[in-house]
Amino acid sequence: MLELVAAGRDADVFAWAPGRVLRRYRDGGDATREAGVMTYLADQGYPVPEVFEADGPDLVLARVDGPSLLDALIRGDVELGAGMRLLADLVNWLHGLPGYVLHMDLHPGNVLLGPDGPVVIDWRNARDGDADLDTAMSALLLAQLAVHPDYRLVPDLRTFLRHVTGNPREQLTLATELRRDDPNLTLAEREQLTEAKRFLLSGFEAVAHSGFGQ
Repeated sequence: MLELVAAGRDADVFAWAPGRVLRRYRDGGDATREAGVMTYLADQGYPVPEVFEADGPDLVLARVDGPSLLDALIRGDVELGAGMRLLADLVNWLHGLPGYVLHMDLHPGNVLLGPDGPVVIDWRNARDGDADLDTAMSALLLAQLAVHPDYRLVPDLRTFLRHVTGNPREQLTLATELRRDDPNLTLAEREQLTEAKRFLLSGFEAVAHSGFGQ
């Protein structure tokens, strides 16, 4: 029996070997595409776990010891503004790479604070496309944290929106539609999307009045 070390919405992570974990898609599927994205990003210097093997629904990855940015924010180990600047920097860094890779699920829960710095995980939803869509999705996910009753965290959206590049507001409607179609969302989370979008729009307005991107 493998030791379960983490569980996401559609994958489980098991201890595999010293310094390595096995990430297994719960619904089957082919992990080789995700492995290819991560290998490409690693070659570009972007902080992702090293990929050792991909076979069917299984990925063998380097183990990253450290809390998620979300857990660190909730515990107060990382100050909200600093956490939002870190997330914005990771978003901007990704979108500055050649190839137009979008993460489409880049939120504090998918950033691990490893001993050598932050590492971005869970690239199953990665795709090509408009960087503003990816940024809008990250902003929407932050807004969902703010309205979700299971979290006692109101992200510093203004700091995040001031530090990201582009104009994600233009892609907010599409990001909301894509998020609503996510089969891993609960009914309650889908119902909270309207409130989350409203919360995010208020953040866009506040930043616009104070000088967007300043």
